[in-house]
Amino acid sequence: MSNTQDFKFNLIGFRFFTTILISDLKNNYTITAGLLKCRLDYKSPRGFPLPTLTDDFCIIFFSIINTEKMEGKQVTTNGTDRCTIGDECIPSLTNSNDHVKKKQTQRSVKNEKIYEFFHQHVPITKWLPKYTSENAMGDMIAGVTIGLTMIPQSIAYASLANLSPQVGLYSALMGGIIYMTFGTVKQVSIGPTSLMSLLTYEYTKNLTPEYVVLLTFMCGIVEISMGLFKLGFLVDFISTPVTSGFTTATSIIVIMSQVKGILGVRFKGDTVKDILEKLIEHFHERRSGDMILGLSAIALILFMRELRNVPVKGNLKKVLWFISLSRNTSVVLLSMFITYLFESSGSPMPYLTSETAKTGLPSLRFPPFGYTSGNTTVTLPEMLYEIRSAIFIIPLVSVLANVSIAKTYANGGVVEATQEMLALGLCNIAGSFILSMPTCGAFTRSALVQASGVQTTLSNIYASGLIFLAIMFLTPHFHLIPRAVLSSILISAVLFMVDYQIVKPLWKTNRVELFVTLITLLISLFFTVEIGLLVGICANIIHLALMWSRPKLKIELIKSKGVEFVLITPNNGLYFPAIDYLYREIMRIPKQEGYSKIPLVINCAHLKGLDYTAAKGLSLISSEIQANDQRFIVLSSSEKMRYVFRKSGCKSMMFCNSLDALPATILGEHCKEKCALNNSSVSRNDTVVVDVPIMLAEGTPLLNVKTQNGNDTRVDL
Repeated sequence: MSNTQDFKFNLIGFRFFTTILISDLKNNYTITAGLLKCRLDYKSPRGFPLPTLTDDFCIIFFSIINTEKMEGKQVTTNGTDRCTIGDECIPSLTNSNDHVKKKQTQRSVKNEKIYEFFHQHVPITKWLPKYTSENAMGDMIAGVTIGLTMIPQSIAYASLANLSPQVGLYSALMGGIIYMTFGTVKQVSIGPTSLMSLLTYEYTKNLTPEYVVLLTFMCGIVEISMGLFKLGFLVDFISTPVTSGFTTATSIIVIMSQVKGILGVRFKGDTVKDILEKLIEHFHERRSGDMILGLSAIALILFMRELRNVPVKGNLKKVLWFISLSRNTSVVLLSMFITYLFESSGSPMPYLTSETAKTGLPSLRFPPFGYTSGNTTVTLPEMLYEIRSAIFIIPLVSVLANVSIAKTYANGGVVEATQEMLALGLCNIAGSFILSMPTCGAFTRSALVQASGVQTTLSNIYASGLIFLAIMFLTPHFHLIPRAVLSSILISAVLFMVDYQIVKPLWKTNRVELFVTLITLLISLFFTVEIGLLVGICANIIHLALMWSRPKLKIELIKSKGVEFVLITPNNGLYFPAIDYLYREIMRIPKQEGYSKIPLVINCAHLKGLDYTAAKGLSLISSEIQANDQRFIVLSSSEKMRYVFRKSGCKSMMFCNSLDALPATILGEHCKEKCALNNSSVSRNDTVVVDVPIMLAEGTPLLNVKTQNGNDTRVDL
């Protein structure tokens, strides 16, 4: 290529040092330019090779250029360090490798941030490129397994929520598709659960189906908001005892509510008390056909469940395992066949059957933000008012379920609580467009998926495929499913969720938490489950407040190098609820005979925090102790705690870094010497820290003295 040729070019960027790519005829500017001697030995961020220099393609580097000045003018360069446009001379970047590499680095960092964002919030983009045939086989087995389980369960859960059977299948269909893309826990399968069904029924039992769809949409909005604002910490206030009591109460309520299906009677009851009263009232209406079929179905499901534990090997074990996991579907299909035989023979049906379901997929539509019934028009604010508390209770419970499952299967890894909330919210929002009910994960399904060898969240697509086939081909025959069989499926599913095993360890370790469990259980049973959950959370918070306001104090007399002092060790942080209690406990010590002059040392080694009120309270204690010619020293306080002391105006406080330095600090000799040495380098308001190397003091447990709350107190004889 000659040093001067005419090229047509496109200007890419200006007002900063940049690159112009000379391309084919697409612009009105003519450039006569000498090729700049620059190296193109860098790579683009994604590894695409840069074009080579040819007769039709060259690269020119230049600085800020006013494009208007370029029109009709020639651009020339001497190939070294200058570029001329007409009569104007502009510096040229001949040595531009560093500049180009800097731009490439910035572009690469930007692209990496974009990819990281997608990997974090669309997790399928992270593992799908590495997907293997082995992953596909594991996911297919797990997906088919959970699909066969979810089909009958979803139908049963919809009936528990007093909804049409197909609503449960709609909910499971959309949840699986969305969670496959945005979920992070491979063991989670989104769909209807006994808990969601019970809460949905609780809040919408006297309302139209439009409220259920709107509730699903609002649950999704709240869950996404919790994720965006990182409100997952709210779930931490729901302890395991509260969760256990709440889950056990829910399971008992579900079992009690499904007894009517086994008996073949119809009534509505909210609490255990109502259900028991109505069971007694309608017991004479029981149907022997429903009772025989329901009890037989429960026995068959439980028997098939245990087939997976039969001690056999080889192919027989696989066959038994498959029969065990498909027990619900098998029982439903068998009962449908029996119903079909009665129907085709024209014999009267000896048991009650399900309602006829709407066939086919639902049409996509926006959630009902208002509706008209007859001559009455209901607006969105009126609908939201009817389900006001459900909008917050149900999302909180569903987030708790999903995060708990994530923590169970994290195996020490990081739990992406925020992403789980976003994924769950998207599942519910998308589900509201096909008339579904609120959904979340379930421990029973997660355990089944884990046992099936799941590899990724792609297993949900296989489950959704089976559910899609059920919607297309099974819904016309839903009227053949006996109600007693659906009740038996629900009872068999929640029977093992009754957590009676937690009672014994709590009785032996922490009876306060056992009380929290029992109070949550009883309130949920005899009032409502949401009230029981709130009472359990409040009991947890009260328990935490008592721990903060009444910290355990270990008080002991220490003898070290001939120096005696009383060491006071709180077991956790000192905050404003605890300061009055701490003041009373510490001020009791000098009143004991023989302890009016012994130095008092508060050990802050176990303290994780200190607030302003507590700092002022300790300053008051220090002032009163020192006013009686008795030393008060703060031991092993962190820099943050000392900062709080200084900023709260505690100037007379004495500090010590370690237990070794305490004798010297108490005697004051080395302290004075070190203070004098450091006086010139320490500001007036800063606190001088004494740290003199002395042998570690030995603590001697002495006579116990009882305190008001039974703290471990030891003083000298």
